[in-house]
Amino acid sequence: MPGAFLQQDRVATGSVASTQASIASMPITNLQDPQPRRRARLMGSSATITADLGAEVPIDCVALISTTLGAGAMVQARLSNVANFSVTLADTGLLNAEAQDESQGNVVLMLPAPVTARYLRIDLTDGAAPYMDIGLLVAGQLWRLQRGTAYGIREGRVMLDRRDRNPYTGAEFPVPAIVNPRMAAFTLPALSTAEARNQHRDMLRRLGAARDTLWIAELTDSMAERNRRAIWGAMNAPGEDAAISRDSLPLASRGFRMVERV
Repeated sequence: MPGAFLQQDRVATGSVASTQASIASMPITNLQDPQPRRRARLMGSSATITADLGAEVPIDCVALISTTLGAGAMVQARLSNVANFSVTLADTGLLNAEAQDESQGNVVLMLPAPVTARYLRIDLTDGAAPYMDIGLLVAGQLWRLQRGTAYGIREGRVMLDRRDRNPYTGAEFPVPAIVNPRMAAFTLPALSTAEARNQHRDMLRRLGAARDTLWIAELTDSMAERNRRAIWGAMNAPGEDAAISRDSLPLASRGFRMVERV
């Protein structure tokens, strides 16, 4: 089944706020900082985050990237065109966040179809946690691929651990990395002409190699599996020919290698 890319993060160009207490060194504006490990800290076990996207824009995906949420954390996302959310255009309902340390605590929420809205509200609860740290809040419209990835997709981790060896004694000195980031290498073998000329071109122009996007490997995955597999990172590498291959009259292809940004 097909996957999806987050076309454009609308939160990055908007504004975020929370009534929850934070600390000066980890302010709520860190939710818009591109470095996921530069987190915002919300004190207490519950919090509400609101984002003004600046204009009415289509949204069908909301993600919290790099969090310390526990296994029992709950999350709810709502969209509205009024700041007080007296009228709600979309509501995910209260869901188990399915946040797991193995996937950096990422939480990825999806709507069945895009909803045009200006304001986003996230409600979080996490048992008796003394605080909640969140690296990024991203939201936008997905490019939902028409066709799936080719057989041979590779998913795993980039091993940054070291095993230095003394060349004289042969003794090894393993040094574990703080994080071995997740990675995925895959080919989209049957992009339509419209996808190649529109969504892919738009992403190349908008992201380049310096900006990040969210890759969702399988739209029909459960939320827990979606969180495990979804990767926030660069879709293009510096110096790479980020190009589509026109393989037949109606179809094109391109290979990707994405490494999680941590």
